Amino acid sequence: MKVRTPAESSSVEGETPDLSGVPPEYHEFADVFSKKKADTLPEHRPYDLKITLEEGKVPPLGPIYSLSQVELDTLREYIEENLRSGFIRPSNSPCGAPVLFVKKKDGSLRLCVDYRGLNKITRKDRYPLPLVSDLLDTPRKARIYTKIDLRHAYNLVRIAPGDEWKTAFRTRYGSFEWLVMPFGLSNAPAAFQRFVNEVFVDLLDVCVVVYLDDILIYSNSLEEHRQHVKEVLRRLRKFKLYARADKCEFHATSVEYLGYILSPEGLTMAESKVKAILDWPEPRKVRDIQSFLGFANFYRRFIHNYSEIVLPLTRLTRKGVPWNFDQRCRDSFNALKKAFTSAPILHHWEPDRQITVETDASDYAIAGILSITTESGELHPVAFHSRTLSGAELNYDTHDKDLLAIFECFKTWRHYLEGSGTPIDVVTDHKNLEYFSTTKLLTRRQARWSEFLSQFNLVIRFRPGKLGAKPDALTRRWDVYPKEGGSDYSVVNPHNFRPVFRQEQLSASLRATYLWQPVLRASFLMDDEQLQSDIRKALDSDSRDSELSAALAAAHQGDSRWSRDEEGFLRFNGRIYVPDVSDLRLRVLRSRHDHPTAGHWGQNKTQALVLRNYAWPGLRAYVRDYMKSCTQCVRAKTPQHLPYGTLKQLPIPERPWNSISMDLIEQLPSSGGYTAILVVVDRLTKQAIFIPTHDTLTASELADLFVMHVFSKHGVPSHVTSDRGSEFVSHFFRSLRKALDMRLHFTSGYHPEGDGQTERVNQTLEQYLRIYCNYQQDNWARLLPLAEFAYNNAPNATTGISPFFANKGYHPGLTVHPERDLTSARAREFAVDLEELHTELRRQIAEAQARYQVQADKHRLPAPDFRIGDLVYLKAEHIRTTRPSKKLSEKFLGPFEIIAKVGTHSYTLRLLDSMRAVHPVFHVSQLEPATLNVIPGRVQPPPPPVIVDGEPEYEILEILDSKLDRHRKTCKLLYLVCWAGYEGTDEETLWILAMELGHTQELVSDFHRTYPDKPGPLEKVT
Repeated sequence: MKVRTPAESSSVEGETPDLSGVPPEYHEFADVFSKKKADTLPEHRPYDLKITLEEGKVPPLGPIYSLSQVELDTLREYIEENLRSGFIRPSNSPCGAPVLFVKKKDGSLRLCVDYRGLNKITRKDRYPLPLVSDLLDTPRKARIYTKIDLRHAYNLVRIAPGDEWKTAFRTRYGSFEWLVMPFGLSNAPAAFQRFVNEVFVDLLDVCVVVYLDDILIYSNSLEEHRQHVKEVLRRLRKFKLYARADKCEFHATSVEYLGYILSPEGLTMAESKVKAILDWPEPRKVRDIQSFLGFANFYRRFIHNYSEIVLPLTRLTRKGVPWNFDQRCRDSFNALKKAFTSAPILHHWEPDRQITVETDASDYAIAGILSITTESGELHPVAFHSRTLSGAELNYDTHDKDLLAIFECFKTWRHYLEGSGTPIDVVTDHKNLEYFSTTKLLTRRQARWSEFLSQFNLVIRFRPGKLGAKPDALTRRWDVYPKEGGSDYSVVNPHNFRPVFRQEQLSASLRATYLWQPVLRASFLMDDEQLQSDIRKALDSDSRDSELSAALAAAHQGDSRWSRDEEGFLRFNGRIYVPDVSDLRLRVLRSRHDHPTAGHWGQNKTQALVLRNYAWPGLRAYVRDYMKSCTQCVRAKTPQHLPYGTLKQLPIPERPWNSISMDLIEQLPSSGGYTAILVVVDRLTKQAIFIPTHDTLTASELADLFVMHVFSKHGVPSHVTSDRGSEFVSHFFRSLRKALDMRLHFTSGYHPEGDGQTERVNQTLEQYLRIYCNYQQDNWARLLPLAEFAYNNAPNATTGISPFFANKGYHPGLTVHPERDLTSARAREFAVDLEELHTELRRQIAEAQARYQVQADKHRLPAPDFRIGDLVYLKAEHIRTTRPSKKLSEKFLGPFEIIAKVGTHSYTLRLLDSMRAVHPVFHVSQLEPATLNVIPGRVQPPPPPVIVDGEPEYEILEILDSKLDRHRKTCKLLYLVCWAGYEGTDEETLWILAMELGHTQELVSDFHRTYPDKPGPLEKVT
């Protein structure tokens, strides 16, 4: 691209500025209003902007984004114009910020430079901006005013020599750096205020006040005022500062400046500050009054006699009072509106106070309230703002409407908020502002707003809508809703706005999202355009493989499937052909599978997304391989195949009540103070015990119930199983040991392949209670003895006889019979019969298990033949981590390495250090094989951390022994532990360090009370 430098440019043609709005006595200063002079490079001055970086920091080198042809034309014009002006020059800087364009409201394009990286490492200039209250103190006594607005204010200040390279930006046409101060640098406001203060230093508070680029001249007489204005114009000429004639106001008797109206009568609020209140329409119904009073109540403490003023309105809101908005109500309504537009409600601006901006957006309006925190800690309003949405704004989605509300408030109150030394507290009721953090994508519209917001130091804080009625009320006035049939009545919410770039500025925190300069800037373009550009380049490159050469030849020879379009793409059946060059195919899959807009869908959906636009030979196989090795999919999704591992039956009990199962039926309606049922079932005879209890049953209370209802009749079982997990069972047995004050030996555990008998008993019991309980469902506790008898007296489907008969050897009596003697011989015969009965029961249970095995294995897959060294994923179902929600947590953890095989169906894994409390042996049904990545160049994201929370689900059942392991000068205390749920395996017991028993100090204490002579924590280490 050929551009002209200032030296190459011809002489500037004469210019006659439009001075129609400038009084004749100031026409001698026509050059001060010259646009061409404002577009020339200023000289270096002591007030040049210095960019001081944090020690050891260097600005980053940003990417070059892909631009459309229209954008490229605008970029070329922009570069040429600024090179001619001398504002920029070609750069050899090692850094460079990226650029992109955003559309302005008039449809034209404006360049945005992402100086986020530079601002982040720039030392902040704390030069103070003037206090608005101080600026207005003297001018309000004057009688005549002139307001001067500077042209291209920031471009009138040079970058300090040697710092230009830090402002470099990169484009397709090369790198360039600024010689003048561009928009978006974090220290620009402070630098410009320092400059203008020096220009008018002897006139400040005499006849001039200056706030950034807004100059106000004030005098007591017209003659005096003319001299003051001329002196200001002389200073502007001397320091090569230029003004916009069309934006200046001369010889005014009242003028709006920084949100206030200045006049000889004094200082009043600008209508713009209170227009949102003054325009509040008269209520039409009770709901309108409630909305207005909800807003007014926030400020009642500032309004004298508030209760008396508001009484006519509150009466109309009472139940049963007919609607009659009479003159008394009208006077009350107007009196409140007047109170809002004057002191003491509306407070003068004090920028050294904590600043709060409360915003809200409804379907049809946006609003905000600017407040400061006074010495008493009260939030005092300074200004109100609201307006209805129109045209395309009605179609914005919720995120954009809420961001628009913030943007408009900061634009309206810029003179208050720019340069704030402390973060401005922005309060919104839209929690989903996190949207900007999680998707990291912004539309061009959002980019335009965020480019403006980059000037401000602000914090976004979420507050629920029910706590934020002040701005809410302003957006929900009845007059903001469009009239039915009007042009703005139909509201749609399109979600297909084209994403433009990513951003990293917003924090993911919902409580406080920091927006330091710059905010919401361009960070990463959606790479589809860049991808397609690279595809075109690959087609024309010299590095062609046989596949690409054959495809190009087919297109050239007129093969109907292949074609070359006007954009330069090679198409196969209408889709863009992606050659096997570099990482092009990998990037296609990243955009159609990994990206947040793609969603990590399954193979069929991902393949369909790819085929919408792209094609290549072997695409389906490539997608399949990509999907199989996607670690994020494996961790997050539920497997679609049958469970691994054929059914492994529980051993058949040797005698009644030797092996039992337990469960709780919970969340029942209260009956006699009970809300749950403890169900205990003997696995041999199938006899059940139904015990009323409550939902909050503790392990200690469970042990007490067990002693009372089971132990007292049947003794202690040697095995207990439960669908509720090993934690439930092991807690229970620890409490049972304490309750019986004796040492017990037992096995217990969580068995995912249990016989399901307790669940079936639960269903039978619930069916019984549904039939016999009363309408209020509060008598089920009294029905439990009858339900227990009915269940135990009925034949069992597995054994063919009733649980009562299987347990006792006879049927219970339902009628009264004379008592019969039982001789000794008869007793021996009865015992033999009972033993034979139990033998028959075991045979029938074995047959039932065999039948069940056949049916169950139809819905299972054979266990994979894992080998030592294989990588597998572990089901997260029984691992409790510190993550807040199970529903949003990964389905699988890992992958982990297999280090040993245990039995036929279990494996030992090499777990993370953070999972020390988890027993490392797992059933094959808990594992999923990890597929190795076969896609060249693919980098998988690392697995998330696994931090076990609280007491682990896989738990230590008992401490069996302790010892001291002495090695040279060190001595470590170890404990031999028995793991719950792994009885009968090689991993049942294990020596572990004492420091790893943080979750089981109760077991440690129990062990040392029983064995006081064993080595313990108080052992002297020598």
